[in-house]
Amino acid sequence: MKRTLITAICVALAIVACNKNNPVATPANPRSQTIKHPGKRFSLDSTDTMGSKFISVNDANKMINSYLYSINYQTNDTDLRSFSIDADSLRAYLAISTVKKVKLIFAHTLDYITTGNMGNYAGYQSGALTLIIVGYDTSGNYVYYTDGKVLDHVIPCPYTCPSGTAGSELLQ
Repeated sequence: MKRTLITAICVALAIVACNKNNPVATPANPRSQTIKHPGKRFSLDSTDTMGSKFISVNDANKMINSYLYSINYQTNDTDLRSFSIDADSLRAYLAISTVKKVKLIFAHTLDYITTGNMGNYAGYQSGALTLIIVGYDTSGNYVYYTDGKVLDHVIPCPYTCPSGTAGSELLQ
């Protein structure tokens, strides 16, 4: 459940960043899809094969609230709540015209690995997890940035949380 929710939040962040030239959602042509999860079934109405769509702030807050309560956020200051990334780096990468979709891949941070934790379960510890961000083309092939690079440097919260309204738990 936690992984599905975190993945959904990360995908929503990527969609917003990817749609900088088209900030208005197009009319949906929804199709119903069932997602299987051990012991549970989830329904997803999507507008494309990746399930990418815009959602309301109220729906986003409902999803965020569910995750926060699942990690007992009032007394838990170690589990991840969000990631931030430099928008200029993301825009530079997305400016490559062959990038059509973005894949967000969970990974351990290099600091976590180099302190003797290679292959060790980290749960949702802030500072132990990161996202590797890599685009791919219409054929499903990865598209790398200059010199074969991909994006990392997502900033975990709690650890380094943003200020202003972006520092609050819910969208405002």
